[in-house]
Amino acid sequence: MKLLFIISGSIAAKKSLGILKTLKDKGIYVNCILTDNAKKIIDLYSIKISILGKIYFNSSNKKNKMHHIELTRNSNLIIVCPATANIIAKLAHGYANDLASTTLITSNKKILIAPAMNVTMWENITNLNNVKKLQKIGIEFIGPEYGLLKCKEIGIGRLSKVEKIVEIIMQNLNKSKQLSGTKCIVTAGPTIELIDSIRYISNHSSGKQGYEIAKQLSLVGANVILISGPTNISPPLNIKNIKVKTANEMNKFVQKNLPADIFVSTAAVCDVRPAKFQKQKLLKTKLINLSFLKNPDIIKNVSLNKKKRPKLVIGFAAETKNIINNSLKKIKTKGCDWIVGNEIGDKNKVFGSDYNKIVIVKKNKIKKFKKLSKIIIAKKIIDEIINDFNKI
Repeated sequence: MKLLFIISGSIAAKKSLGILKTLKDKGIYVNCILTDNAKKIIDLYSIKISILGKIYFNSSNKKNKMHHIELTRNSNLIIVCPATANIIAKLAHGYANDLASTTLITSNKKILIAPAMNVTMWENITNLNNVKKLQKIGIEFIGPEYGLLKCKEIGIGRLSKVEKIVEIIMQNLNKSKQLSGTKCIVTAGPTIELIDSIRYISNHSSGKQGYEIAKQLSLVGANVILISGPTNISPPLNIKNIKVKTANEMNKFVQKNLPADIFVSTAAVCDVRPAKFQKQKLLKTKLINLSFLKNPDIIKNVSLNKKKRPKLVIGFAAETKNIINNSLKKIKTKGCDWIVGNEIGDKNKVFGSDYNKIVIVKKNKIKKFKKLSKIIIAKKIIDEIINDFNKI
């Protein structure tokens, strides 16, 4: 397993040596990026003998302009330790003016941040807003802790203890391989069904939740195939993406890519399609007399596939009422293992939003969640997937 360790210019930079030495003893391959300010604080030779990998600086990019991409692609996890208010602000606002910040912006891996700074600096409203912004998009913070600071003031701002940071790093490195070797199929977005050459029927699904679930599955080591209806989202890196339009096309490619270990059906599939496609634009008067045919029930087709059924089949349900009862009925009629329910209403406007409020409904268990970002929701779902999959 490989870790990318970024050291920024906090006075606590020297404390990172204890973390690096412990990781080396555990056989973890660590590459290290130092900011220009960090170079003024910490001895380079001490870092060199404390890691199995290499040290990189801003000047490293003069020889290879792709370090910011290569370093993150070749890592399982990234940590900024210690993290200053400056580097937190850069990441929160998308600044990329050195190797460290450019690498963070380019990252397709999970990021941990271990801050260390003066208490007043930590509690500054601007800094706390930056922290909250990053937490909402799934970046996790380790500390800081309360105590005597280097500046002799007392308060929150101390770098977390070496043992705690190492423990969390190891937990996340291990998690990055928890579904290694598994094949996962995720469907996402809406489907569209053509009426004529101009009109179609569809729904409001943005695909955000499905895309994030696909991404988070890849971050825990799964080989992911994302089968998506039309969206405006770029597919996650390292994921096979199959673009479709209609329910029939989605059903076809889902069946084609079976068998799989896990199937997550987040797509909002149109239940029906016009019985006949008209090449010429229909007159308004004829629209009221359209005939429809049932579309394939994709999740039911997967669940009832005796030879190729995945070990874990998960469906999604958007409901306006009776979410738990309706989800339990769908588990029974569709044969899936559990349903992730979204109760759509004024208090939970899911479509197009970056937030969601869900309930996970299983045959013998119901788990409710408060309203969270779709990134955090995806992580919660992946934790449930890992827990259930390991029991199979």
